[in-house]
Amino acid sequence: MQITLFGGSFNPPHIGHQIVIEQAFELMPDTDEMWLLPDYTHNFPKHEKLIAPDHRLAMARLLESDRVKTETCVIEKKMSGNTIDHIEYLLQKYQGHNFSFLIGSDNLPTFNRWSRWEDLLDLIPFYIYPRAGHAMGPLQKNMTPLLHPLQAMTNISSTLVRHRLENDLSVDFLLPPKVAGYIRANSLYQT
Repeated sequence: MQITLFGGSFNPPHIGHQIVIEQAFELMPDTDEMWLLPDYTHNFPKHEKLIAPDHRLAMARLLESDRVKTETCVIEKKMSGNTIDHIEYLLQKYQGHNFSFLIGSDNLPTFNRWSRWEDLLDLIPFYIYPRAGHAMGPLQKNMTPLLHPLQAMTNISSTLVRHRLENDLSVDFLLPPKVAGYIRANSLYQT
């Protein structure tokens, strides 16, 4: 089975994630399933505070469909934020699957700071989805840009969603309805 992994903090998942997921299937027709891979922690110091992993996992699961699943190993095993650790684990656990990894172009400038990034590129191919305002480079070996003239790109980010919530601004147009409902029901991202 051809599995594309889509990692991230999902703090929270938003419409931009859905746009990427849906178009990735169009641009990668050999992908059988996409597995969301929510982080337990960050591998780089960030200003953003992650809400509890169980909330982020629950929200990621709200993006699931017939072909979109959530792989819980990183959170369940409290794994590091190093993608190489996650990939090595999954390659060992699911030896019958072929994996690739999907990242946004906003990750490219710092990709060479990822732990054992060259080993990571030797293990699996990476697909790069363009993010509005971020260059499609620098590309490394085993990286393939996902580009199409009719492709939609957005500047929607979890950071934007959180900042709007913190300022009592509407986010309903930025979130899948189930995620918006979950955030309200659990009083998440309130100052």
